[in-house]
Amino acid sequence: MSAPVLPPAATDGRDTTATRLAHLLLTRLALVVAGGLTSVIVARALGPGDRGVYWVIVTIATTAAAMGNLSVEKSQTALWSQEGNRPAIAANALWLGLAVGAAAAGAAFAVVLLPGATTVPAAGRSTLTWGLAAVPVMLAIVYVNNVHVLRARTGVVNRASLAGAALQCSALAALGFLGRLTVEWVVIIWTVSAVANLLLLLPSLPVCRPCEWRLVGRTLSCGLRHHPGSVCHFLLLRLDILLLNAMSTPTAVGIYSMAVTPAELLRAMTDAVVQIALPRQVESSQETAATYTARTIRLTVVLAASSIIVFCLAGPFLVVVAAGPAFAACIVPMLVLAPGVAAAAAAKPAAVYLLRLDLPVLTSLMYGAALLVNLILNILLIPRMGVAGCALASTVAYTALAAAQVGWFVHSTGVPVRRLRPGAAEVREIICRLRGLLRAG
Repeated sequence: MSAPVLPPAATDGRDTTATRLAHLLLTRLALVVAGGLTSVIVARALGPGDRGVYWVIVTIATTAAAMGNLSVEKSQTALWSQEGNRPAIAANALWLGLAVGAAAAGAAFAVVLLPGATTVPAAGRSTLTWGLAAVPVMLAIVYVNNVHVLRARTGVVNRASLAGAALQCSALAALGFLGRLTVEWVVIIWTVSAVANLLLLLPSLPVCRPCEWRLVGRTLSCGLRHHPGSVCHFLLLRLDILLLNAMSTPTAVGIYSMAVTPAELLRAMTDAVVQIALPRQVESSQETAATYTARTIRLTVVLAASSIIVFCLAGPFLVVVAAGPAFAACIVPMLVLAPGVAAAAAAKPAAVYLLRLDLPVLTSLMYGAALLVNLILNILLIPRMGVAGCALASTVAYTALAAAQVGWFVHSTGVPVRRLRPGAAEVREIICRLRGLLRAG
């Protein structure tokens, strides 16, 4: 069977796909630039200590969203293959996200502010409400975004994401210029930008009928089966922040957050390819999807390897120049963290394919094992190595998870490992796409 080209949606032609990919890559590049500027503005205005307070609040809010979202976006993807479900999935996305998010935010508020709780630094307790107010909005964005992506309408997602990022960056820059940027204002702007993102998604939401309760039970039931794995996956990405905050100081958290931000931006290019590939992976036959996933993995490996080389060469200089000498200590953990982030990014197409197989127990075991590795290594390494130990623990756990996902993909599909190794064809493909991107730009 011949390998499919990168990556058409089920109903799109090659030219349309190339245009969509070009637009998505340009959007990712713009979001990377906006995210970098936002990080620099916050770092310059707040310094390591207050940036650490801000990062803890944002981590609590995103943790509440991840633990309370019931993995509805995964059930949307699993149920999307049945065409009759699609109108109801679209109709339920907004209100279900807001309702589930409100419950998650209320639970998080009650737990975090219990008497004697020390999760939030004292300086950030009054600001936590603003952070948790973003939780219902974030979950609605996740569910609605997923509907747009499943319908191959990535342009809607691109425009809304860019508008939210532009609002956040410009508001932070204005307050920073006036010298009035505080932790509270940074969190408020973060929440307001999420609201703007959601509002721009709604006019294009393909709601063809009123909200349907028929599918709600199936959606929640299917999501709950995958939810333990989703929670473990999120905690794998964010537990290190909370552990570092508990075992060290807000300044250490601020340094580590500055190391995490540019490392995670490595995923921008691979995420673009994964997002374009998603409809084909869930709508095609299983054999075609396996072949297509192998092709996508080869491309994400090339993109991740290229990104990490550029990042390791230029990242340290750019971060110190932009954020200032107060954040010079983030260089070592940033370089230590980068390989693990790149491995996770390269393996993401395999994770999407495993979702199609509907093996929630296996998925949960993979993420749970990686989380346990991360937890144990953090407890052992943070007292000895500080922020660098935290980064090393995450890199080991991310790499182990990526290896497990790719290994199970190979086992379940029979695709030889050699077909996952990229070659000259993938390099030529990416160069061709970049030329097309420049023409589209």
